[in-house]
Amino acid sequence: MASKGDPWAIPEWHFVRQEAMLVRHLIGAGATALGQANYANKKGEYYRAFFELSVGMERLAKLILVVDYALTHGGNMPDEAHVRKFGHDLNGLFAAVEQVAASHQLKLEYHRPTDAVANAIIENLDAFADAKRGRYANFAAMGNPGIDQHEPIAKWWNEVAEAVLRDRYYGKKAQERVENNARAISLVMGEFTMVHHTTETREHLGDLELASRRTGQTELVQSWSRYHALTIVRWLSDVYRELSEFAVYHKDLDAFFGSWEFFDSYRVDDGFMKSRKIWPLD
Repeated sequence: MASKGDPWAIPEWHFVRQEAMLVRHLIGAGATALGQANYANKKGEYYRAFFELSVGMERLAKLILVVDYALTHGGNMPDEAHVRKFGHDLNGLFAAVEQVAASHQLKLEYHRPTDAVANAIIENLDAFADAKRGRYANFAAMGNPGIDQHEPIAKWWNEVAEAVLRDRYYGKKAQERVENNARAISLVMGEFTMVHHTTETREHLGDLELASRRTGQTELVQSWSRYHALTIVRWLSDVYRELSEFAVYHKDLDAFFGSWEFFDSYRVDDGFMKSRKIWPLD
């Protein structure tokens, strides 16, 4: 892959750009879905978020590894068989990305998040990417209901949502507010309101106060799990920008020219990342 001065004349440039566009929208759609998923009428949004975020993060990590390969192999691109060897293991891919960033001594603005929520998100998305533990869990349980311990939504609530609630809810003003609201709603509407829902962990909700409390918890989980997922994406986006810019401007690998711009909207400060509900940015 030699520099020809004009990226449009480089076939690889078009494919790198197309992959970057795909990944950008996969991640954005997944983050948006994560902020909308709930136990009542949008439980399917959990699965959508898991699919899109796990695939989007995987492919962004692989884009980083492709740039690294080109840098360490005289500008040559890896073939499809080599890319497939990267696998679907998010933990392994992220470890490889950290190694790449260190080996090239990248000066990052955003580093890999290591908080409990982010770690739980990575573990859950990694499990979902494994067909046996995630993507086909429902089909596996249909024929053998006794093996439903890998059900992705229940796992997410028990590990990610509970991590959020420990940080942001239990014993804090948010819990007092949510529980006071739930009691008030029950007093006003309880006598003539019927509730029949199933939680993420398949517990029956037939009580208005309990359902209202769960709704308040869910709103917190939606917002904060989306934010923490995006901090992972922000780190990956930062690595990709620094590495691909270096490849273009220092090694003349023009196939990567401008591809980092598709991920710049994820390189935003915490305040914006916490408040924005719809991704990617237009």
